[in-house]
Amino acid sequence: MVTRLVYLTKNYHVNPLLQRLLKPAVSVLLLAWVFNKIPLPSIKDIIAQCHWPELLAAFALINACMLVSAVKWRMLLTALHIEVSLARLVSFYYAGLFANNFLPSSIGGDALRIYDTARLSGQAGDAAASVVMERLLASLALGLTAAAALVLVSGPGGQTLMAWCVGGLVAVCLAALLFLFWYPFNRDGRIGRWLCRLKKYREHAGALVMVMILSFLFQGTMVLANVFIFRAIGVDIPLIQHFLYIPVIMAVSMVPLSINGLGVREGMYVLLYGWSGLDAAAALAGAMVFFVQVGLTSLAGGIIIALRK
Repeated sequence: MVTRLVYLTKNYHVNPLLQRLLKPAVSVLLLAWVFNKIPLPSIKDIIAQCHWPELLAAFALINACMLVSAVKWRMLLTALHIEVSLARLVSFYYAGLFANNFLPSSIGGDALRIYDTARLSGQAGDAAASVVMERLLASLALGLTAAAALVLVSGPGGQTLMAWCVGGLVAVCLAALLFLFWYPFNRDGRIGRWLCRLKKYREHAGALVMVMILSFLFQGTMVLANVFIFRAIGVDIPLIQHFLYIPVIMAVSMVPLSINGLGVREGMYVLLYGWSGLDAAAALAGAMVFFVQVGLTSLAGGIIIALRK
């Protein structure tokens, strides 16, 4: 049903109001499907017994991810001669995270980050190029992290499907980088000129390497946050399986099918952690706690936006 809705929006003229309502509807449908499969009392009992020290550790790690992201973004901006303080970029990241709560997929806030940086620097094209390059390198690190874990995990259910998904993500990211760095773009066209801005990063190999290292650090930190979340609800599974599942969940959540990946993310938690034998109620509880913690983190961005003049 969801696939058919997406197909219709791509191939037929759809009323603008219907377009705005489609993604929230997809989120509701996916969540309804997930919750219909799992008894709500079980989820409530699991969450009610959460251990606060682990929850606080997970919350701290999620916020640490924001700092890591801002540091790598600043490197990419500096390579294009845009100087913005780290504190300002952290505030932009929090604002973007808050915007994700109301925009499609988990990358909707990128548009706000581009706008904020362009307004400050007056360089809209370079600001957009920095965000696109950051997302591309982050996606590559995400795929490589999952690929490494896939090699080490001993035969979970669905491993073939997982290999195709992870391999596809890595291949797409590498192909995109090769295309951006080596294709002779036409500078006369508007799109070509903008793509040439991305091509400038070929001259900053050192910055790209550092951004990749920080992207791996980001992935590791996000995985550890989920490890603490699952331990908080009384679930302790091998660390390597978290390193396999969480990057894939984050990647699928980026597909713009729903608002902020809502419904898609929860379904992936249930599906992937179910392959490791985890009870569906526990997997969904972990997903819900993660969603709440990210939501609480994003409130700082809401305050930042509200205080703007």
